[in-house]
Amino acid sequence: MSSVVIVGAGAAGLAAGRRLRDHGIQVRVIDKGRGLGGRLATRRVGEARIDHGAQFFTARSPTFKALVSAWVDTAVAYEWCQGFADRPDGHPRYAGTGGMTALAKDLAAGIEVATSTRVTGIRRHQAGWMLETTGGPVGRADAVILNPPAPQTLDLLSGVDAAPRALHDLGTLRYEPSMAALVVLDGPASLPSPGGIKIDDGPLSWVADNQVKGISAVPAVTIHGRGPWSQSVWARPEEEILATMLDAAGPYLGDSAASGTPHVQLQRWRYATPVTSHEQRCLVLVDGPNPLVAAGDAFGEAKVEGAVLSGWAAADEVLSRLL
Repeated sequence: MSSVVIVGAGAAGLAAGRRLRDHGIQVRVIDKGRGLGGRLATRRVGEARIDHGAQFFTARSPTFKALVSAWVDTAVAYEWCQGFADRPDGHPRYAGTGGMTALAKDLAAGIEVATSTRVTGIRRHQAGWMLETTGGPVGRADAVILNPPAPQTLDLLSGVDAAPRALHDLGTLRYEPSMAALVVLDGPASLPSPGGIKIDDGPLSWVADNQVKGISAVPAVTIHGRGPWSQSVWARPEEEILATMLDAAGPYLGDSAASGTPHVQLQRWRYATPVTSHEQRCLVLVDGPNPLVAAGDAFGEAKVEGAVLSGWAAADEVLSRLL
């Protein structure tokens, strides 16, 4: 049986793993994080559940719509709304039931996943690949799919004879960071229905009420910092960053935030949003019978749909060479 190692347990990596597994390939997924999903991220803070990465997803392509329909039918996901505040547009936005990590858990079903394990290097080994990790070497694989952001993927390729054009293309991909404040309130927030609002200026880009959204039993708000602002304050103290975010979001946090100090945590997303994208859905770094392929939300469209489509495309590239 052919084997594939996938680096990164975000939407792209898990979608690739699911597709390969469905074709009889032995799959192992490795991720440096403590849990699944990458930016499909939901955190429990006491009784609160807070989506602090991707807030929702849309579906435009027929293949992804079919997956979303299955998710809705099995209560993995639900339709949250069709636009926000004063911007209804009739286009469905979906969210994961109980949080966006529900999507990752569904995609990961039946796949071997190792978390809290950082891949430190890749090298050729017996007509295949060997990966070095913080947990020791990973046994030989016939192919590898790399899903980290492009700068991290390039770091892993230092000992690999990858195609020069592919390396160049990876080097052109750029990302913006985002700060995320996770805020648990003592009383209701003050966001307009359906509980999310996009902000067009200032330090913030987004505020969402996880209780109104339907994933938290208690009032809990997510605040996202705008990319350029997040970059400008990246090295500043956490307390200073949170103070600015809470002040800017004050009108949406309700009376309880004004009367006391809410419970708040900061999440830093260094590679939150691709600002340049590759025209292809994935990139073959090493061709031949033992391919090395890069995927992720910087290939094709961004967002959750783009990541899943990229993962599928990477899996198809591998399958075309292994089967």
